[in-house]
Amino acid sequence: MPNDPCTGPELLDVHQLVVQYGHVQALRGIDLQVRQGQLVALVGANGAGKSSLLMALSGLAPMQQGQIRYAGAEITRWPAHRRVQGGLVQVAEGRAILKTLSVEDNLRLGGYTQQPGSDLQEIYQRFPILKKRAQQLAGNLSGGEQQQLAIGRALLAKPRLLMLDEPSMGLAPRIIQEIFAIIHDVHRQGMTILLVEQNVRQALKLADQAYVLETGVITLQGAAQELMHHPGVLAAYLGA
Repeated sequence: MPNDPCTGPELLDVHQLVVQYGHVQALRGIDLQVRQGQLVALVGANGAGKSSLLMALSGLAPMQQGQIRYAGAEITRWPAHRRVQGGLVQVAEGRAILKTLSVEDNLRLGGYTQQPGSDLQEIYQRFPILKKRAQQLAGNLSGGEQQQLAIGRALLAKPRLLMLDEPSMGLAPRIIQEIFAIIHDVHRQGMTILLVEQNVRQALKLADQAYVLETGVITLQGAAQELMHHPGVLAAYLGA
């Protein structure tokens, strides 16, 4: 079951964030909060600006305006590597694994800010298929296995806030269910998660709180279970 939406202190506070590419404003004054222990979903159609928001939070997309506070610190101008060291970790859209390296080498890169070999066996216990394929090239994994590798690599970075960008993209329905079960399990064990996802129904089922992003603007926000029954969400995303 999702956590109480008010659980824990505020971990992430985004205020009036603007991202612009040339003359195109991808995000227009975004306000968003994530509390410790929550799973917060950011949903919307393709091109709404969801990935741009995660890239800005990770320090990988330039911000024209706004403020990001994380774990009580102002991090708006922090470089990307410092954000990772502080526990703000993203699993990128498309997984972004290094296909010509082994599975184990990909995992070790995820833990580069930690002690050598830190918690590698724990990841293998969570994802047995990765242990089985540890010495194989990551590019030879199936799509679902690659997504497990991407999540495992991120967990080795010891995140305080795990940001997942479209984890179901390009996967078969059965594999999508497996990936969402993994996300649910990671959250149930205490991980704070910001989930960006086009699969609105699945995201809202998992989430405590949710935001709907349309053409760079937050149009709805609230408890995920309430948004699942909102007329606008039903009409636009849930086929009702």
